[in-house]
Amino acid sequence: MSAVAVVGAGRTGLQAAAALARAGRPVALFERLPAAGGQEPEPETAGALAADARRVGVELRLGTLAVRWDGEALHALGVDGAVRFECAALLVATGTRPATRGELGIAGDRFAGVMPGSAALHLTESGVLLGHRPVVLGGGTLAGSCVGALRHAGAEHVTLVAPDGVLDPAAARADSVLEGWTVHSASGDPRVSSVTIARGDGRERLAADALVLAHRRVPMRNVEGAVRARECVVFCHSGAEPKTAADARAAAERGAGEVLETLRRGAS
Repeated sequence: MSAVAVVGAGRTGLQAAAALARAGRPVALFERLPAAGGQEPEPETAGALAADARRVGVELRLGTLAVRWDGEALHALGVDGAVRFECAALLVATGTRPATRGELGIAGDRFAGVMPGSAALHLTESGVLLGHRPVVLGGGTLAGSCVGALRHAGAEHVTLVAPDGVLDPAAARADSVLEGWTVHSASGDPRVSSVTIARGDGRERLAADALVLAHRRVPMRNVEGAVRARECVVFCHSGAEPKTAADARAAAERGAGEVLETLRRGAS
């Protein structure tokens, strides 16, 4: 029976790997971090999902970075060196990232103080105060986490700009909440000093010393040779806001089903 490689041990990857193993496929799951749970760990579910995956026969290769897919094998780097795993299909479940400034169409020069929400969250939780008056763009799970971390770190005033409204209650804990607005541009030298927001034809300028981008989730396709769709490569991501266990499970089932159908077509 042809093997399948799964990259990413978040909720979606773990459940997809388990579904493939239950269907009788040999499965190896590769995760660059030393523990299952993904880049935004859900400790209340990650342990149970990892245990379930192991129980049905998934081989978890933690602390192992998937580097390249050549169409016949996945090449990875782990603590023991280079790994080559022969497989008939690759399922990429490496999660999502917040959209970049360019993808969001935010104008302005390059300067310090503008960063993705994922990086802002890790830095803030490590004790770095990113700004006294930060603006957070977004209204979902990541935005809510950033608002909480920034306030806990000692920010004087956190402003939330939520183009699609507040989607996660944690995001509403910002000192100012501006629903239906979006960020049009940012200014500063050498660091961001103001953010211009827009709604329809209206514009308003906000004083700010940091801009955190936590709006729109974009799939991360970070395995060489599998950045674009190709035969026997399936991308498995959930872009729901806020993130839910049900949506992750549905995405995993769709991804596993697509892999199995691809393998059936290949066998026939």
